[in-house]
Amino acid sequence: MKKLIILLLAISLWVPIQGQPVTEGQQIPQGAVVYSLPRTCVRIVAEASYSSFSPGPYARYARKFLGIEAGQAKTTTYELSRIEMTPMLEADPHQLYVVNLSAGNAQPWFLQLTSQGLVFLSDSYAAKENHWRFPSTDGSQEVSDAGIIENLKEERTTLYRSQIQGREVSAIPVQQTQLVEKTLEQRAEEAARKVFELRNMRFAIITGDTDALYSGEAMGAAVEEMRRMEEEYLRLFLGETITGKTHLSTDVLPDEENTRYVAFRFSETEGLLPAGNVGGRPILLEINTAAEEVIPRFQTEEGRIRTGTRLYYRQPAIALVRLTDGQKELLQARIPIYQKGPVLNFIIN
Repeated sequence: MKKLIILLLAISLWVPIQGQPVTEGQQIPQGAVVYSLPRTCVRIVAEASYSSFSPGPYARYARKFLGIEAGQAKTTTYELSRIEMTPMLEADPHQLYVVNLSAGNAQPWFLQLTSQGLVFLSDSYAAKENHWRFPSTDGSQEVSDAGIIENLKEERTTLYRSQIQGREVSAIPVQQTQLVEKTLEQRAEEAARKVFELRNMRFAIITGDTDALYSGEAMGAAVEEMRRMEEEYLRLFLGETITGKTHLSTDVLPDEENTRYVAFRFSETEGLLPAGNVGGRPILLEINTAAEEVIPRFQTEEGRIRTGTRLYYRQPAIALVRLTDGQKELLQARIPIYQKGPVLNFIIN
């Protein structure tokens, strides 16, 4: 009788516990739920402002004809203008567990852990917007004088033809007119002359030193049109500057060991670059392990086997995260990083 009681007790102690890690090739029982532990992915969205300068075709003659200096090299400069950092939860594919929610009172506990973000259903996916991760800026158009300055001019030349009268040969001049292409300097000189003509005309209208009569809106419209035409001619000398913004969106997935990650790269001449492009200096994401709120490691009671449903969950570690550009700190925040926290479990009878 005593041996029978001991045997029954041993059998009851070895009843398998429901809720175990999923292994490779494991067959999932029908009706069981596979869930994942959460992990933290840090999404970084950066914005850079750029200024792109295209020189005018007459830039080299600006000092000669207008007495002003003009840039002659095409340049583009960038500077960081805004950075956002957002922690995002996702299911960890390396931490899968199976549990039968119909057993005991596991379902209320499981739903509560799910609502708190401590466990994820394996097919869950937080909604994320799609972005072009490394967009290029719109190419600035070249400044051209096409349609503004006439490209051709009439050129008269004198040719001579021979005329024989008796024993005398005389050369008779013949005028010939032909269209030839103006040189770049000639077109620049013409544009500069038109600039000064427009200024003189505008001054004459404003001071009343003109035979034409302007009054009210007519005077304002005439002066404004002359100002617009002057700017159009000056643009051929001074060039054009285009400003805008570019954006980059990248995700950094911290692991359990490393504390520094290259989030992206930045260059004053090329702008926002992916982490693998060595053309820019690295922008680092640093996780200060010394500043983490370390959760004490619990020792679970493994020697005593109990019946019931075991639920595994992951408790996050609150870490101090910094985004740095060399010695300059761009952003700092305290965020929960789940994969750096302990994996805990409890048994529901």
